[in-house]
Amino acid sequence: MRSLLRIAAILLCSLIAVGCGGDVEYVTGGSEVPSSGSESLDVPGKITEPITEEITTVNELANIGPANGSTVKIACIGDSITYGYGIADQKNDSYPAQLAAILGEGYEVGNFGQSGSYALPADNQYNVKDAKLYYRNTTVYRNSLKFGADVVIIMLGTNDIRSMSCDGAKGDLVAALKSIAEEYAALPTVKKVFVASCIYTPSVDVRTFSNGELARLIKQAAEEAHCTYIDVYGQTRSYMEVHHHQGTDRVHPLAEGATQIAKAVYAALTGQKAEIAEYPTADTDVVFVDGSAENGGDGKTPETAVNTLGKAVCLLRKKGGTVVVCGTYTVNYTCHMPDTEKQIRITSVYGGVDYRELNGARLGIKYSIYLYGDYVFDDITLCPEAKSLLLVCNYNDVTIGEGVNCTPVGNNSGNMLLVVGANIVFGGEPVDSYTLNDECNVTVNGGTWLYVRAGNRRNNSDSSFGGVGKNGRLTVTVNGGTFTNVGGNYMTAAIGMNSNLGLCRLVINGGTFNGPVYGVCYVGTCKNGEKAVMSGTVELEINGGTFGGNIIAQMDSTIDVTGEINIIYDAKYEGKLKGSFSNKIAK
Repeated sequence: MRSLLRIAAILLCSLIAVGCGGDVEYVTGGSEVPSSGSESLDVPGKITEPITEEITTVNELANIGPANGSTVKIACIGDSITYGYGIADQKNDSYPAQLAAILGEGYEVGNFGQSGSYALPADNQYNVKDAKLYYRNTTVYRNSLKFGADVVIIMLGTNDIRSMSCDGAKGDLVAALKSIAEEYAALPTVKKVFVASCIYTPSVDVRTFSNGELARLIKQAAEEAHCTYIDVYGQTRSYMEVHHHQGTDRVHPLAEGATQIAKAVYAALTGQKAEIAEYPTADTDVVFVDGSAENGGDGKTPETAVNTLGKAVCLLRKKGGTVVVCGTYTVNYTCHMPDTEKQIRITSVYGGVDYRELNGARLGIKYSIYLYGDYVFDDITLCPEAKSLLLVCNYNDVTIGEGVNCTPVGNNSGNMLLVVGANIVFGGEPVDSYTLNDECNVTVNGGTWLYVRAGNRRNNSDSSFGGVGKNGRLTVTVNGGTFTNVGGNYMTAAIGMNSNLGLCRLVINGGTFNGPVYGVCYVGTCKNGEKAVMSGTVELEINGGTFGGNIIAQMDSTIDVTGEINIIYDAKYEGKLKGSFSNKIAK
């Protein structure tokens, strides 16, 4: 066990990014690969608000006597985040080890984290994970039962996210966590069981579910099992959002992140307020980015640039500003940007210097980018380096300037798809996280894109529709740019694969469209029988542009449109109009 002096140093130290390393053999853990369309759409907000819970003010440890007469034994049950996967000194810097150091003499903390483990039973109909990693099938689980714990802390659920395909799966996860908690509570030595929410993980396609919904389910399980809930998610969410862009794999925190988990757990055990660290923000309104820069730059000048786009946005997340890509940088992970409070401009021209000409600056894109705030892209070269990449606006106000040049690089690359709404992956994602119920304006002035999806993109038929609520007002304005897709179900349209109870407007003043443009496009089906609701107004306004295909009211008859599909158009496009518009106004 480390001394209190060492843990104090960790709690006060500056934040240092440390590489996660590769897979290694562990004694108790292993490697983990990070791997409704109705009136109910009237929900507030653009993004799911974090669910937080006030910590208990009771010192739960004060009245717990040790079963062995000398030392209170605490068992930490969990997955790779509990184990400490990716932490350079896992033995001393995992969250259970740091918790032990904070507690000091009189306590023994056992780390029973198993990488890749999950709570949903292996034979559950919704489970998509390896049966041997069901927590109750692991050696670590069996060892935890023999530990003789006085206190048990359970933090499972992150690896269950990919199994959350519907409400049934979510209900089964609650039942599974409750069952595990009750089993530990029934052990003869155990006096207290805590159930902790998992940390926020902006990784690949699990970001939305980990942003509050998973915590809600874990809290429900804790309450049903009559256990004390520890809101690790709520207390550390702001910290983890930035921390995950500092060199982690977007799932596993580094030692400094584990420190915050330990502090949140310790505070809950002892009835104190957790003092969670906060990452600094820039003291200027500009941050420079260069992929060749050394780690640790402050971003204030090209010579001290930060080396990732994520780090730059983290520094500007509070007051907004300008990110200047002053060298070559490539987005090499699925990049869920942090939530931002003010608009951020991303460019390669600043202070009269065009870094594209000076340094060959460009923004390479190997993986999709998801935005959680308002952005302007202009005077920058975007270089997709793979096919089927997305720029996802998540119903935020985004402007693509006429100075944006999109140049795919490599034989296996293509133009990006611009998604105005959300990219929905799981059926279990909360519908309010991909529903617009206020105003959103997206403007495209340049660039080359596959097409514009003016709404949501659904990846499978497990997903609900979401979309534009009855108070939602979505306007997509195209003044320029090229849209290359020429056929299939997925084309530029005034609405996405979603419901519309409000107003969806697509205004085209210019640009080149190689294929057709629709009012209502193909929406798809939902396994649970839910139907997309089209009771709102869809409006096309065509003032300019070049069209290789027709301008069509509705793609097919599979969607029952009970609202209006209106078109206002320059008379020169009369011959391009097809389908049944509710109202046609020629100018």
